[in-house]
Amino acid sequence: MTWELRPSGSGNGRPRVLCVDDERIILQLVERLLARQGYEPTTFSDPVAAIAAFEPGTFDAVMTDIHMPGMDGLALMHALRERQPDLPVIVVTGHGTVETAIQALREGASGMLVKPFTGEELLSEVKRALGASQMRYEALQYRYISPVLDSIALTLSTAIEARNLETGEHCRQLGMLSERMAAVLGLNERQRTSIRIGGYLHDIGKIGIADAILLKPGRLTDEEMAEMRRHSEIGAAILEVHDAMADIAQIVRHHHERWDGRGYPDRIAGLDIPLGGRIIAVADAFSAMTTDRIYRPALPVERAWTELRAHRGSQFDPEIVDAFERVVDEEGRLRPLDSGVERVLETTTNPSTAASVALHNRLATLPMLRPLTVATAPVEACPVAGDDECAVVASGEGCEIAPAVESGSGTVAPGGSGRSARVA
Repeated sequence: MTWELRPSGSGNGRPRVLCVDDERIILQLVERLLARQGYEPTTFSDPVAAIAAFEPGTFDAVMTDIHMPGMDGLALMHALRERQPDLPVIVVTGHGTVETAIQALREGASGMLVKPFTGEELLSEVKRALGASQMRYEALQYRYISPVLDSIALTLSTAIEARNLETGEHCRQLGMLSERMAAVLGLNERQRTSIRIGGYLHDIGKIGIADAILLKPGRLTDEEMAEMRRHSEIGAAILEVHDAMADIAQIVRHHHERWDGRGYPDRIAGLDIPLGGRIIAVADAFSAMTTDRIYRPALPVERAWTELRAHRGSQFDPEIVDAFERVVDEEGRLRPLDSGVERVLETTTNPSTAASVALHNRLATLPMLRPLTVATAPVEACPVAGDDECAVVASGEGCEIAPAVESGSGTVAPGGSGRSARVA
């Protein structure tokens, strides 16, 4: 049997396990079995000697017998935990001392083995203890790192907005809306944080798109449109260089995918699209449609709602549209959420709006980030056909409402082969 090992928290290539038992035959068997499965065991028959050799961070887990001369396993666990509080400790006991082992579990032991145990039981317990420890470590690390990610994300998004690549508060609004939708859907804190930051950074890839395309007030050519659509891949490539941003990078890459599989860049469909990408797609479409853009004025809120609902199940995940309706009312205002959901959101680390605005204002004064001078060509009116002919074909880079196109064989449905207004 091959066991999947997590990287050693002690910095070694293999997880290091400290094994303490006064029965040498047990130590020999445990040492041999762990070594064969890729662990690095260190054994002691004397618990006092084990404590003397222990240094915080040198071991990833401890396995100790309960009853030993000189010091029992419970006292050993407490002594080691004083030096390394998060150290996983597995206690080993005979049938006659199960109550003592249960006491050890109540006092923080990570697991228990009852003699005689099989090799399978031993390896399963060690792997489980290491896995639980790693999950706690990652959760704690993410809690500490998420405020830093928030600050970085807001810095980048405000830098983009300061150059008029986005309008007003679009990125921050998108992060807030997406986080509230995630809370309504019952997602955990780490998922909500990733989705919020994904909202801030959903269009960060635009820094790799030429200004002549980003700030063009009129219709984009096919070549320009193809270049514009690269922004989701560019954004993901920027973010995925750091492990802490891996989930966020996937959200950024896939926020223009469609529920029916006709989106970009990978044309994946349905539940294959990351949940964060599906959430941001809906929030982005609504925010973009109701925001002034360089190429068209904001659309009425009721029109945005009509489009979201019309393409529920084609462009958008129906469940996510339903969640959005629980967050935003018919006039575009935030709905009050269930008190439990509001409490969850209140406990989430989230940079204040005031700090965000202050950062935006400071960035906007920097010479390299002052608004660009753009072409003065007249802005083309957004061509809107009847309600039954309209489709949301983009959410953020172009005219979100595109009419059907007449062809020799009849009407071409939006999203088909006909040319439409500026879309991406």
